[in-house]
Amino acid sequence: MSSNKQVLSGLTPLLLYSLATYVMVAPAFTVTQFNLPQWLSFLIVSIPFGGRIIGSLTYQRLIVSLGSKALYVFSTISLGILSVASGITINIPLLLAVRAFIGVVFGIATSLAVEEAVSSGKKLLVALTMSGWAFGWIGGAIAYIYLKEWTLIALSGLITSPFSLLYPNVTDFARYKNQSLSLPSLTSVLIFFFSFEPAFVLQLAPSIVEDQGGIIWVIIGYALSIPMYLLVPRLSISEAKVTAIYTLVSAISGVLFFQTSIPYVLVLFTAFGLGINSIAPRLASAYGATPRNMGIALNTAALGGVIVPVVSSIDIKAVATLFTAISMTILLILSVRAKTQLGVGIK
Repeated sequence: MSSNKQVLSGLTPLLLYSLATYVMVAPAFTVTQFNLPQWLSFLIVSIPFGGRIIGSLTYQRLIVSLGSKALYVFSTISLGILSVASGITINIPLLLAVRAFIGVVFGIATSLAVEEAVSSGKKLLVALTMSGWAFGWIGGAIAYIYLKEWTLIALSGLITSPFSLLYPNVTDFARYKNQSLSLPSLTSVLIFFFSFEPAFVLQLAPSIVEDQGGIIWVIIGYALSIPMYLLVPRLSISEAKVTAIYTLVSAISGVLFFQTSIPYVLVLFTAFGLGINSIAPRLASAYGATPRNMGIALNTAALGGVIVPVVSSIDIKAVATLFTAISMTILLILSVRAKTQLGVGIK
């Protein structure tokens, strides 16, 4: 394999995760332009989270019948088509259906990306792939700043389709074929849920710092989270200690932000809170998750992306603070319990 092909092969999981995230979250910045009741606007934003579970369950069948390369092509092209559909649809029930299908494809795409990364046995690639969530959000925020309109932002998702040409660089997963449905353990689902909790409550952040240039602070936080993702595989200390550092900083900065609304603290919370995601796949594998079913654990846990912000919005200071403190504490405990297994299997 040439050096260029090796680089591209390493980038396909990151690209797929980033593109899928962009398509799912970018239009959400402008959903208020529809002048709909708040609950309906939120449903348009959140309905893909339900589709994610269906997509991750469907993935296990599709990967066997189509193979990884064909499924990569299907994901990138489908994301582009559905983006265009969401941009030109003016009927709300139809738009909800399109957004739900975007969630289904997101579940398929991210399951493929995570399996390719985890199966590589490379910690850096796993961390880089998980940072696709940050890249997608940054892209969505930038699109909002420059394009501003729902239709234009949605149509910009068509950019995913040309990336289908990179399919030859996707790892062949033939050796992982498994006809039976493989489900992750409940603990591995909870690990992703607690790891993603900062990402869930961060959906409330733009409104909290709206008068202080909310979008800019969100972009800065997400941008700084990317090196935090990549720092974990490079640290010489144990991952249990890294998790302890990340969870403690996330808990303290998260509590401070929701109590004070200081944007500088938001940046710290975003960087460390999202950085925890790079540890989640390794920690989940210590509790029985496999490369094939890890996408189900990840996308099932993502239902918290609907539940946590809604519940927290009742009383952001109290509930968001409590969610963050409890999630980081439980994640720290699970990491300590799994520390003997974290050093095995991934370089």
